[in-house]
Amino acid sequence: MPIAHKYTLMCDDVRQENTGKFIVIGLYTGNMTVPQLPAVLPFLTFFMFVEADRAGQFPIRMRLESMESGQRLIEGMGMMAVQRPGTGASPIRVGPVQFQTQGTYNFVVQIEGQPEPIVTSFEVALPPAQPIQFRQGQR
Repeated sequence: MPIAHKYTLMCDDVRQENTGKFIVIGLYTGNMTVPQLPAVLPFLTFFMFVEADRAGQFPIRMRLESMESGQRLIEGMGMMAVQRPGTGASPIRVGPVQFQTQGTYNFVVQIEGQPEPIVTSFEVALPPAQPIQFRQGQR
């Protein structure tokens, strides 16, 4: 198998310095909390880490879908570049993305020639309701 998925980070953006180091901006941990729905994100980046047995350009198909409704928010295709055998990183940037509802979403990447897709699941949620607090002397 030429490519094995290790893990994926979900963030707002990834930038690469001249030195080759990556800067991860707006890392989501677990759930994505949005202030209101619908919510529009100009970009969403899935920073995929893979183990490859060879260098090359690998065609991919990707989609972002709601698990509850089956609606596809984004679909596309592109190339995953692997510079050399071993562990590599590939940011996949999509956008704009509009979430209509809370719930579970999947980002699915199918690499050409690979039997199984890479699936990254996450939750979109509103922040918990804050209890109303009254101060003495207020009604």
